[in-house]
Amino acid sequence: LRMPRMRPVSMHAVKAAGYTYDSSINPTWLPGRYNNTHLPRTPYVENDMLRIPASVTPTFRVPLFWLSFKNFPFWFFKTCVASTLAKDGYVCLYFHPWEFTDISTYKQPAYTRKPCGELLQDRLNSLLQWLS
Repeated sequence: LRMPRMRPVSMHAVKAAGYTYDSSINPTWLPGRYNNTHLPRTPYVENDMLRIPASVTPTFRVPLFWLSFKNFPFWFFKTCVASTLAKDGYVCLYFHPWEFTDISTYKQPAYTRKPCGELLQDRLNSLLQWLS
């Protein structure tokens, strides 16, 4: 399970719904959104539920999520992924399907809509090839 906008959710409710894990935690600080720097960066158990946080870098907890993938220079994003892989042995990344379509003309902030479409698909393909 991953809650929309990484909203808090009761582990009892998640378990009662039949899920075996939750990935609704981003253990970083995002102004105006959340401050989860006190939470573990790696998987942990809470109320008998496995929690798998979205990946953040080991030292500064830079979030490795869709906005950083879109907005950081690709070399920097890969550097962040590499440092996280070296420390943790895995990364937990998440994206939205709509990011990979052409949303360049939508009335959204540029940081959420560009790059998009084929350019972002190519970037994801490059990341997956680099990871494999």
